[in-house]
Order: sequence, then structure tokens, then C-alpha cells
Amino acid sequence: MLRLHKYHKNTDGAVAVEGAILFPLMALIGFGIIDLSMMLLQTHKMEQGLVAGASYLARAETPGLVTTQAKNIAMTGRPDGTGRERVAGWDASDITLIIRNIPNNGQYRNGATVKVASLSSVYDYKGLGFIRLATGGSTKIRSDHEERLVSAR
Repeated sequence: MLRLHKYHKNTDGAVAVEGAILFPLMALIGFGIIDLSMMLLQTHKMEQGLVAGASYLARAETPGLVTTQAKNIAMTGRPDGTGRERVAGWDASDITLIIRNIPNNGQYRNGATVKVASLSSVYDYKGLGFIRLATGGSTKIRSDHEERLVSAR
């Protein structure tokens, strides 16, 4: 006959067993939070890049001629495109830039139409993989920014 009653009130090793059960779950949650933070940081950097590119266009005399420079500023912060990328793997082909005329309802000076630059981008987030694991597929970061072109006439 087995004598298990001597182990009934023995608590030696209980913390190790609980730790072995909870550690993988806590590690998954912790790395998931880190992955989410990295995604939010990349989203913020993309938004700031698009704002900088639109701001550059807004002050240009001929915005149609400096669209490449505006995209470079969005990606690297420099008109010539040299420098460190804001987001690794984010390319000029990921940025859509549209300059359009909208009717002026009298709110702005300088004519019946107002020029507006719209910059948008979609980027496939890679990260650590925990967000892809949670969503079951690829995760895309989308960012948009519009700004009225002040110097364009």
C-alpha cells in the first residue's frame, strides 16, 4: 500500500511548481507588451515623418516639383534621403502623396480653391511576432496626414 498521506501537508517545492506553470504565460504577456510598444513606436515615427514631409511641401513654392524630397524627409528626415531610416524597411514606395484642390468656402485667403497635400502610408509590421500570433496574420500600420499648402498658388 502506498503511503501518500505523508505528502499531504508537505509544501516543499510548491513555489517551483507554480512558477513553472505561470512563467510561460507571464513571458508571453510580457513579450506581447514589448511587441505592442514597438508597434506603437513605429506608428508614432511614421506619423511624425508624414507630418514633416507635409510641412516641407506646405512651404514649397512649387510643391509638385519636390514630392520626392518630401517623401525622403518623411522617411529619413533629410531631403536627399541620406541618413537613418525612421522605421526600418519603410520605403518611399510605401508613401502615397496626393496634391489636390479643394473649394475654398471663404475660410481661407488666396482664391476659390485651396491646395492640400495628403500623405498616407501602409507598412507591414514585422516586430517580434507576438502581435501576428494574436491576430492570426499580418499586421499593417496605417498613417495619414493632410496639410494645406501655404505657398502654393
